[in-house]
Amino acid sequence: DERYSGREICVASNADTVNIVDVTDKSNPVQIGVSTYGAVGYTHQGWLTEDHRYFLLGDELDEQRHGVNTRTFIWDFSDLENIRHFATYEAKTTSVDHNLYIKNGHAYQANYTSGLRVLDLSEIANGKLEEVAFFDFMPEHDRKSFDGAWSVYPYFESGTIIVSGTNGHLYVVKTLF
Repeated sequence: DERYSGREICVASNADTVNIVDVTDKSNPVQIGVSTYGAVGYTHQGWLTEDHRYFLLGDELDEQRHGVNTRTFIWDFSDLENIRHFATYEAKTTSVDHNLYIKNGHAYQANYTSGLRVLDLSEIANGKLEEVAFFDFMPEHDRKSFDGAWSVYPYFESGTIIVSGTNGHLYVVKTLF
């Protein structure tokens, strides 16, 4: 949103809403926009695409509370005063999603019992994401629990990805793209 170019903007995943706040003046933060979506469980964490046009959001409790598969909510942030949830990616897995990060046109997601999931974002404008890679270090089940992959770090220049597990283990993987 060009109206906010050069400003410090906070995007907050805030329990049941997504909030946009201008925090340029630390003594006077100003809420720019707020929105929600259907079947909220717990609005947990998200990440902006590299062009800041889209925001991917994970809801940490919707799988348990609403009996759905792992979902990623896709938001249009081109107008920060009117952010809009316009599509939802539903995975084949049933695990609880936790943290996600975006790098080079891919979303890297830690989805507890289904591990690291990598989604291609090339069709995000059409509301479509595609899983292109995964590393599941708990393949014996896909329960809706808080065991398994807690977070990922895909920002090494080498392409190495680190996945931290709730079991205290650290997994080091690399994609071929």
